[in-house]
Amino acid sequence: MPPQLPSTDTEHPCLVCTAPLPSDATYRHVCDLCLFRLRRTLTDLPHLYVQLHLALPHGTPHRRLEWAATAVPWASRDHPPPLRLALLAHADHCVTTMRNWATDALPYVLPTGPTRPGPLLQNLCRNIAAHLPACLTTPTDGHHAGTLWTAYTHTRHLLGLDDPPTRLPTPCPSCHLRSLSATYDGTITCRTCHTTWPAHTPHIAPPT
Repeated sequence: MPPQLPSTDTEHPCLVCTAPLPSDATYRHVCDLCLFRLRRTLTDLPHLYVQLHLALPHGTPHRRLEWAATAVPWASRDHPPPLRLALLAHADHCVTTMRNWATDALPYVLPTGPTRPGPLLQNLCRNIAAHLPACLTTPTDGHHAGTLWTAYTHTRHLLGLDDPPTRLPTPCPSCHLRSLSATYDGTITCRTCHTTWPAHTPHIAPPT
């Protein structure tokens, strides 16, 4: 018998991924998987922000220039912007996303005067992380958190840091097909039924 996933009897969906929360969920408004991802995002994002500004060393191959220039949506693809413009635009997007979340969840941590984007992002990530899951109590908070997670994963794509998923031999405990993969963010996902959970949970762990 394959291991069984937790029961999904619930009254409240997760505000980030909208998946039903199990009756024995640790928190009322956010699932353990999303909280795990957000903590990692808030820890890593300030470092990735710096890498976005340093990702164009002298002699960058032209092939990488063309790929990264079109890796974010632009109004026109006929004349794609250079790599550095794409990376800096995404860096600004990360800062804006964090500011929007803090404006709704922790407005008192926002600076009253001009602040450089890098220190601002670092300060907001630190404060939001210190107040999780208290900063996830409304649908608006969930929207901001989901947008931040998307920005984080896209940042890793732009920097070439997203390792390919590792296929697992164990059948999925939900659909019983051998479609499980372990990803760089510490989660396991079934490619068939799209069930996802943290790898550190006792359901199924990657082989060591």
